[in-house]
Amino acid sequence: MARYLRPPNSSLFVRNISEESRPEDLRREFGRYGPIVDVYIPLDFYTRRPRGFAYIQYPFFFSSFMFV
Repeated sequence: MARYLRPPNSSLFVRNISEESRPEDLRREFGRYGPIVDVYIPLDFYTRRPRGFAYIQYPFFFSSFMFV
């Protein structure tokens, strides 16, 4: 049995996005593959600019397999 029981990850890591990308843009592009729970674009602590990657969370585990 597994030492740590966690639910399977349902988020998709997207890298090399432009600084002009907004969560609405990513939601529109990746929303065609299934319903999206959340889009998160991390910001740099000092400059407050996007760091160039994002996380897209789907409600189900199997949705993220469509991109592999």
